[in-house]
Amino acid sequence: MSKNILHKNRNGCALHGALKVIDSVEGFAPIIHSSAGCSIQSKYSENILAGSNGRNHRGWLESSATAVIEKQVVFGGTARLREQIKNTVKVQAADLYVVVTGCAPEIVGDDVPAMVKEAQEQGFPVISVSTPGFKGNVYKGYEWAVRGIIERISQFHLPQRPNLKLVNILGVVPNQDLLWEGNLQELEKTLGLLSLKTNKIFGFGQDIESWRNIPNAGLNLVVSPWGLEIAQLLEKKFDTPYLYFGYLPVGTPDTSRLLTIISEKLNIPEEVITRAKYREEKLLAHQFQKLAQSYIKYDLQKELALVGETSNVVGISRFLQDSFGQIVKTVIITDNPNDELRQQIAEDLNTNPNYTTEVIFTSDGKAIDEELLKTRPEVILGSSLEQKVARKLSVPLIRISTPVFDQVFLNQSYIGYTGAIYLIQDFASALLAHTSRIE
Repeated sequence: MSKNILHKNRNGCALHGALKVIDSVEGFAPIIHSSAGCSIQSKYSENILAGSNGRNHRGWLESSATAVIEKQVVFGGTARLREQIKNTVKVQAADLYVVVTGCAPEIVGDDVPAMVKEAQEQGFPVISVSTPGFKGNVYKGYEWAVRGIIERISQFHLPQRPNLKLVNILGVVPNQDLLWEGNLQELEKTLGLLSLKTNKIFGFGQDIESWRNIPNAGLNLVVSPWGLEIAQLLEKKFDTPYLYFGYLPVGTPDTSRLLTIISEKLNIPEEVITRAKYREEKLLAHQFQKLAQSYIKYDLQKELALVGETSNVVGISRFLQDSFGQIVKTVIITDNPNDELRQQIAEDLNTNPNYTTEVIFTSDGKAIDEELLKTRPEVILGSSLEQKVARKLSVPLIRISTPVFDQVFLNQSYIGYTGAIYLIQDFASALLAHTSRIE
């Protein structure tokens, strides 16, 4: 029985994932069709999962919700939803209203599409996305919400204006990826080295026009397992090619490789990519030189364990191992990618022929704690949920994944060329601070 219990789940349910998507685009408004507990839990989970940096444009406690009770569960809640849609449109201005569903209405079979179609026939920009928690976690909710919004917008049959210099970013889950907004900005900066324009679709300045522009891109860049199905949909619908990189690049080897692949796909002249990489690679090498003396003096090479979602931990692990001389003993992937991708993830993480990195896929907090206590790393890179184990082992904990309770992250990023500089700075600082406390 205990094997079926998930301890310290950090991923939330599909409803939470859909709400994270909607809340991260200006002009989008959710209508939650579920119990009152789901609405309140959504706000609670946002604070827990995103930590101190959680962005919230409207505040989910202020969001529209049907808050179905026993009567609607027994006899159906479609009439309640019809009323809620009409009332929401009257009092809250939005470019797009998205009805998201919790478990109870899905179990009893409320005809949500019928209520949404009725609203659409009245001229309201309303869509629905099925997001019951029993069907998937927060990452599936991200996938379903993004797909649903894209399919709705494509119904308008807007004329495509292809732009080979435009790249959509897929796979960054807003407010679930701890550094999501900083990572998107760093990707924008990195692709800008090739004079490419980035369509981030989430975060500051992103609105319905960003989503209407999605079909016009010359390339879809997928930086986690959770953007792959969306990219395949866009390829089918709009004939847009995609690049499945699978994780966020960190440091010179991976970032330069990403730029090289993109330049080949978009036929960017070789001299442009060479010039773009030169200065950034030279700057990062300069920062390594500045740290070299301290690296040797304070013995900064350690055995590491990383805990977090695929998009972040793979790139960070590869950089720390291949470029910064660290020994990555264990990587625990918490976002549950499908079996087809797990083998590739394990291969991406095992780049050093001299030793093997153990790769574990689980979101169970108890299993994660037990693994960390067994392997006894000298440094843990993870979330605040690993703090207790870090204290038991008397090792530093560097926050790279959600949830985080004791730090603020605004536009920080550990990816690309610049992000790698901040990563080695924070890594070294955490080790030195830990050593000074012990002494």
